[in-house]
Amino acid sequence: MKGLLKRLIPHALWEGARHAFSYTRRFLLDFAACRYLNPLRWVSVFSLVRLVRPRYSMVAARRLRLLYDLARRIEREDVPGAIVECGVYNGGSAAIMAYATEAGARPVWLFDSFEGLPEPTENDGEYEREHYYEGWCLGAKDMVHEIFERMHIAESRLQIVEGWFDKTFPTAVPKVGDIALLHIDADWYESVKICLEHLYPKVVPGGYIVLDDYGAFPGCRKALHEYLDTHGIKAELLTNDGAGRHFRKPLL
Repeated sequence: MKGLLKRLIPHALWEGARHAFSYTRRFLLDFAACRYLNPLRWVSVFSLVRLVRPRYSMVAARRLRLLYDLARRIEREDVPGAIVECGVYNGGSAAIMAYATEAGARPVWLFDSFEGLPEPTENDGEYEREHYYEGWCLGAKDMVHEIFERMHIAESRLQIVEGWFDKTFPTAVPKVGDIALLHIDADWYESVKICLEHLYPKVVPGGYIVLDDYGAFPGCRKALHEYLDTHGIKAELLTNDGAGRHFRKPLL
């Protein structure tokens, strides 16, 4: 049916209709992700989601709303520490977390190769190795600065660490200090594993850890459960959309 329509409808008209449908679909999904908020808060969060998707973020709208909510929560509960994101793309999700904590002016540490993702390994599954490639999800530092500027977030809060995690973590992570909110959007087993090994110990008790890809990629799930089991951590994994997972670091 789709092929028949493409042959009958002029190319320019078809492309226009396709883009209009895509925009409308994305608008409705973003609207649905924020529909349970009170009216004033709905306007704020929905506007942020529409601003960052899809140009600055590929994170689903409900998970962006979750990041906003958790960032607001660490402010309300006065959880000390920085916001840290591993796997930045073009900075949209980081900007939402930073915007939500503007009053506290927390430092925002962003780690990304800005060369796209590394190649998946056997720990990530056969499908992932066949269908994904090195360089996928390529983001740009200029875009990160652009969205922070558009949202009027102080550049002085921003610390961007460019490079592969195994090369940058040993020297950069000791400078981070305590972490209140850790967002891991790194997809693959090796990447998620090294993020947890280096950064989870710096999350303060009562801080939050978010794994964007838990429901999407088996390597992410494997890395998380191996880490939790190895260290005897009992975490209550929660989700707001069936895909991502988040949990609170147990209090001492």
